Amino acid sequence: MGYAAQAMKKVHENMDLNKIDDLMQDITDQQNVAQEISEAISSRAGFGDEFDEDELMAELEELEQEEMNKRMADVRLPSVPSTSLPSRPASTRKRVEDEEDMKHLASWAS
Repeated sequence: MGYAAQAMKKVHENMDLNKIDDLMQDITDQQNVAQEISEAISSRAGFGDEFDEDELMAELEELEQEEMNKRMADVRLPSVPSTSLPSRPASTRKRVEDEEDMKHLASWAS
């Protein structure tokens, strides 16, 4: 027991209340840092919870629309006919011819 008493006396002669208080403050600070690190690791921050899903969907739709616009700009249009078009549509011209034929037949029959 004598050795234990001497060891404790040796330890206590270098200790005072200010050193103990400083040591306890350092331990508390390190525990706080460890807690912050633990919370940062265990929280899902940075893994998608901070993003608004509607905002992401709007951005996706915008990107899809841009892609569609690029594709539409690359579409090859048919060539324009080089011949001139008739002065009247064919159905109108046919109707006029039929009417003239009917008038001719009516005049012949009467």
